[in-house]
Amino acid sequence: MAIKADRYEGIDGLKAYAIIGIALMHVLSNGKYELGGFAFERLIPSFTNLVFLFMMVSGFGMCCGYYQKIIDRKISMEDFYKKRYIKIWPYFALLCALDFVISPSKESLSEVFANLTLCQGLLPNANITVIGVSWTLAVIFVFYMLFPFFCFLLGNKKRAWGVAIVALVFNFLCGSYFNADRTNIVYDAIYFIAGGLIYLYRKELAEFAQKHKVITGAILLAATVAYFVLGSSTFTMLFFCVAALLYTLGCKWGGTGQSSRKIPRWHMLRDLSVPHGNLSCA
Repeated sequence: MAIKADRYEGIDGLKAYAIIGIALMHVLSNGKYELGGFAFERLIPSFTNLVFLFMMVSGFGMCCGYYQKIIDRKISMEDFYKKRYIKIWPYFALLCALDFVISPSKESLSEVFANLTLCQGLLPNANITVIGVSWTLAVIFVFYMLFPFFCFLLGNKKRAWGVAIVALVFNFLCGSYFNADRTNIVYDAIYFIAGGLIYLYRKELAEFAQKHKVITGAILLAATVAYFVLGSSTFTMLFFCVAALLYTLGCKWGGTGQSSRKIPRWHMLRDLSVPHGNLSCA
């Protein structure tokens, strides 16, 4: 009988909550609401940084689905990249076409072309306005392009930690010297790598989270407080994202064990075009 792989179903719920938070942020920023208080002035606007949580989940999820297959050469590069395009391109192309029909121009045509290649994330400071929020998708697709190299970087834990330190330094230099922001893959690399590191320690972390639910909950609470008290720096955002993913690993379903702490499976949201891999880990 085949051994059933562990599946981290709680991450489907984590993505769902993040989707709702980002949607609320866009509604507030695009509307003319004269609302005050902590919720409308600080809490909801801060949800924009949940994109970094998606990046970390993407790093973890892609490793769950493809890391071992690529290391063992059990999937061809052609199959890997075909799946990435098939998953994203049709729906995104439709949105780009609708945007161009509504606001046609020479500039929009150039941006639509860049979008349809899914290579717009390679452009320096592109500032694409056709489906402008797709900058996240552009960054994550560059991550897909580099994923085989990413697997090499995670080849062992010692190398992975060294790469994480380098990525953290690069993140700092992007803001202080190179004038690159979160639309740049080098700035965001630390979040993908952090997701990969969590994958390497997934069994130990999941076991800890399941046994020490109160502690992981307290860590997540402390990370949330630190974010609002200290500000939205890379360190506070990393702390929050890692804490959220750690807490969620304690909500594992299927495979060799189950947690009594349940997060909704959100079946209608788990298959949205939110980049991630198969969340089943052998």
